[in-house]
Amino acid sequence: MAEYFVVSNSFAAPFFSDTDEQFVKGETPTNALEQFAKSYKHPCGLYAAVLYADANAYHRGGKPLAKWLCNHEL
Repeated sequence: MAEYFVVSNSFAAPFFSDTDEQFVKGETPTNALEQFAKSYKHPCGLYAAVLYADANAYHRGGKPLAKWLCNHEL
């Protein structure tokens, strides 16, 4: 399994989103992001998440490998 870097935002709680950064593992970028979304634990729920190859790709403005948006945003 490969390791990826995810940046996520909760729904506004109550005025702005909580942002989280962490590493996740998965067979593919999409699989890793789906597993992350299923296991996300925040009282307000997951609003959006973006998956990168690694932390350097995120911090250097690299292109995300996968994105997850809530039904409200879609």
